[in-house]
Amino acid sequence: MSVFSWIKNIRSTINIKLFLLYLAIVLIIPAISTLFEYLISVNPGLRSELQLDMQNFHMYQIFTTSFVHLNFDHFLGNVTAYLLIAIYGLVLATLINRKKLYVVLSKVIVVIFLIFGACFAVFNATTSYYVGLSGIDSALAGLLLIFWLVYLEHTSRKRMRTYYGLVFCCVLALSAGIIARYIILYHMYHNVPLLASFTTVIAVLVIAIFWFRRQFFELVDVMRSFSWSARLITIAIVLIFAYFIWNMFPEELGNYSTRDVSISLHISGIIIGILAGYIFLIYFERIAYFKREKEVVSEKLPGKEA
Repeated sequence: MSVFSWIKNIRSTINIKLFLLYLAIVLIIPAISTLFEYLISVNPGLRSELQLDMQNFHMYQIFTTSFVHLNFDHFLGNVTAYLLIAIYGLVLATLINRKKLYVVLSKVIVVIFLIFGACFAVFNATTSYYVGLSGIDSALAGLLLIFWLVYLEHTSRKRMRTYYGLVFCCVLALSAGIIARYIILYHMYHNVPLLASFTTVIAVLVIAIFWFRRQFFELVDVMRSFSWSARLITIAIVLIFAYFIWNMFPEELGNYSTRDVSISLHISGIIIGILAGYIFLIYFERIAYFKREKEVVSEKLPGKEA
């Protein structure tokens, strides 16, 4: 088959225009952040005006602070993590024909976390500022876990509750990774609270893996019947979260500023994404609007007879 024939088959199988429409909606958030970064490069004074700072608080900062970053490295790491998480989530939603649901849920969770992040900074006595897209990244990472569950349910034909233990273990593993990355980056090897938190999370993770071991074995058995593309889709989530953890605390940001990066805010974001995603998923799926989805990937592949 020639390259042109392959491209033609792809175009006849995939509704590219429809997918690009949903992709454009998903990319609104990094587009806003990129616009802010450009405006700040033109007028550096905007950075301190737009980020939430309790020493110079304005109500509009609640809605602008997540789109402002401390420097370009901070911006690049957060936006890249967003793109990986959000686009991968859209791909999963496309494969199970839940695009509308994913787009709406992602925007709802962004709004929830904008408010939560601002309240976290306002009511947390040890925090005088809040800035960056990483909190939203964390919340969307939690939503991604939910859609990964839905994808597994769709592919394996088994109910989501079969894999709840896996998600719980994923949250614990992510939490351990975030704490470990923080300890290594800021050289806090003798910080008793951090070490105690890390040890506790690891201990609970080991117990959870043992307790839910049947779900892991079942996932392996299910994946044996998956196509190679389905296996790669499932494995890719591990790589995305590994990148996500690594870029949660970029080294340049740590050396650039003496301000602490909040572990609790990032872990809270993951939990908010999971809980809000699951609750709204159940509620929104009952609405007729989300059931009238147009297929992006055609069920009838080129060359196949009806």
